[in-house]
Amino acid sequence: MARTRKTTARRKATPSDAFALATAGAELALASLAVVNARTPMIVQAFNDPVRGNYAELTRMISEKPLAFAQGASAGGPAWLAMAAESNRYLAQAWKTPSYGLAPGLSASLGAFAFWGRMMSLGVTWQSAMLAPVHAAATANARRLGPKA
Repeated sequence: MARTRKTTARRKATPSDAFALATAGAELALASLAVVNARTPMIVQAFNDPVRGNYAELTRMISEKPLAFAQGASAGGPAWLAMAAESNRYLAQAWKTPSYGLAPGLSASLGAFAFWGRMMSLGVTWQSAMLAPVHAAATANARRLGPKA
């Protein structure tokens, strides 16, 4: 009876995922610029006239960042663990038995190439998961603080 290896289903990152990650990073940069531009005058006003400061917004400036980054760390944890598991799997297999000659060397090279491809795919998944909560908070702030249409 043949032994079958149990595998866990993982969603592979695609080139479009890498593009989506880059796009989200650019959106985050632009949203952050808009939010900083909107909030800086509020800080100046509160400094110059403490009675009339926008303390609801000033409080948001401090409280939302740790929350968004904690959510990002939590969301990225499973993908980071998947990267660690893949690394452990590859290293355990690569060091399992010594081999010599051209064919084992070629096999090892192809295995390493495939391993790094899987690691890059998992890395995009991990970074996307971590960026999502920060991106959501910053773009929501940019919409809320931006010009009203």
